[in-house]
Amino acid sequence: MKKTRNICARLSLLLLACLPAQASIFIVAICKDGVVAVADSRFTFSDADSGRALAYADGIEKIVRFDSAMLAETGQGFLSEERFDQFVARFAEASGSLPVELVLPSLLDYGHRRLPAQDIPALEQQHMAVAKYRRGQAVICGYDGQLRPCVSRGYIQSSPTDFEKLVDKLPSMAAQQTASAARASIERYIAAKGKSATMGGEFSAVVLTPGGAHTLWTLKNPIPARTIDELIQMVESHRLAVTLIPPATRAELDELLH
Repeated sequence: MKKTRNICARLSLLLLACLPAQASIFIVAICKDGVVAVADSRFTFSDADSGRALAYADGIEKIVRFDSAMLAETGQGFLSEERFDQFVARFAEASGSLPVELVLPSLLDYGHRRLPAQDIPALEQQHMAVAKYRRGQAVICGYDGQLRPCVSRGYIQSSPTDFEKLVDKLPSMAAQQTASAARASIERYIAAKGKSATMGGEFSAVVLTPGGAHTLWTLKNPIPARTIDELIQMVESHRLAVTLIPPATRAELDELLH
């Protein structure tokens, strides 16, 4: 039991890995200029036994670029103790170029074949949306515990924001306008649902066009940690700003990290 608790505690640094996925948020939308992805960067330190959130920090990039594609995710910022974008990079190198509708099922299959058994549930709890061009047309495909139909119009989001009000206007909206509207919808959702402990902070945004992916907003202080161990070292040495969630104490957080 102690070994299992330690595994859960280490992985729970970024999204209650031993509980259903419920942290971070993204919107990926097709607009006039291409496909815009907007995501927050907050992650939560939580007790794996009780699920109680102890603290949060910002700076995990949740938008990954690879093979002319763009992927937004919520769930594990780290997977099998490595940062999620590194896991995706290994997948992309192994799989080569894929049609957009095959990216997510192939990524899941790759994880089932390559990840340790205890890490597979964390992958299955991810919410993901991948965007890529198919014969010159932008397409988004989604996964939220099951594969969803791909769309060539509209958007995919990880939480039920009010962004749906803009769906008819998206074809005429510029990338920056779309990104700002997506962030506003996300912020309203966070405020209305009281989810600031697990969602929010700085936002990043990327637009994907037939010519490639371009940054709209970048994180000012992205976390450089490549592994869970490096992340823990940053917190313990106070090189990463962490906000405690009352009534949690620093002692409780330190106990979790150990």
